[in-house]
Amino acid sequence: KATGTAVDWIQLLGMKPGPDSFGIVAISHGCDGIAARALGLVALEASRIVEVLKDKSSWLWDCRRSDVIHISSSENGSTMEIMHTQLYAPTTLAPPRDFCTLRLTTSLEDGNLVVCERSISDSECLSYVPSTQYFVRAEMLTSGYLVRPCEGGSCIVHIIDHLDLKPSSVSEVLRPLYRSSSLLAQRMTVKALRFLKHLAQEEIGEIVVGGGQQPSVLRSLSRRMARGFNDAVNGFPDDGWCTLGGDGLDNVTVSCNATINFCPSKFQSDRLSSLAGVLCAKASML
Repeated sequence: KATGTAVDWIQLLGMKPGPDSFGIVAISHGCDGIAARALGLVALEASRIVEVLKDKSSWLWDCRRSDVIHISSSENGSTMEIMHTQLYAPTTLAPPRDFCTLRLTTSLEDGNLVVCERSISDSECLSYVPSTQYFVRAEMLTSGYLVRPCEGGSCIVHIIDHLDLKPSSVSEVLRPLYRSSSLLAQRMTVKALRFLKHLAQEEIGEIVVGGGQQPSVLRSLSRRMARGFNDAVNGFPDDGWCTLGGDGLDNVTVSCNATINFCPSKFQSDRLSSLAGVLCAKASML
């Protein structure tokens, strides 16, 4: 999938190669599920690239969590991990997705690094991560990263995302969003490559932020803001959200989270500080 013809790839419009291009992006045509591929040159060491890409929650704001359930290593240095990953839903009109996958990290004889991941069977998933009523268990077809070291400390990076998001579980009007390889490319594949490029620019000092702020500080703030927004949209009970009701007409729902407590100021009374929390009204429109 990364370098051959296992998938019929079509170059994504507006992503043509050139001197100012950050990489080459393609999407699948006529395969099971949806798939996207990105290729680019990144001025980072191979081990650093693999470390960043495997930490999906650090660069993919749609990722609620990505946990290693079980890990084992082989004599040749390869690592096998059972992963459980949760993705936020981008709308209140559809449930979020989760994946139970097997991830292999290994070094090839030619020095290239490979991270390969795909879903394991439902029976095997249940022994590690039981399905929950809040998530739709989606399928990850063979996906991952191929990192090829080059002279000068840079690497050629191939990124493959191939998913079956189970579009039949959402209303018919939303299904095109869950069947779009272009949307997958923009929301996940391109974002990974852009994040790597951004880190490489930070390390050589090409990115300068005003006010004396470090880029990592602003990136952390942006991540917290995005996570807070996604938490409110999805309203998971284990995050403390409780649905109070809806109007039944415009699909506006009201949720409360009493576990989120803000530091009271010295002017607030004890009674006011004990009532701290978040009240959220939310709706999604097409």
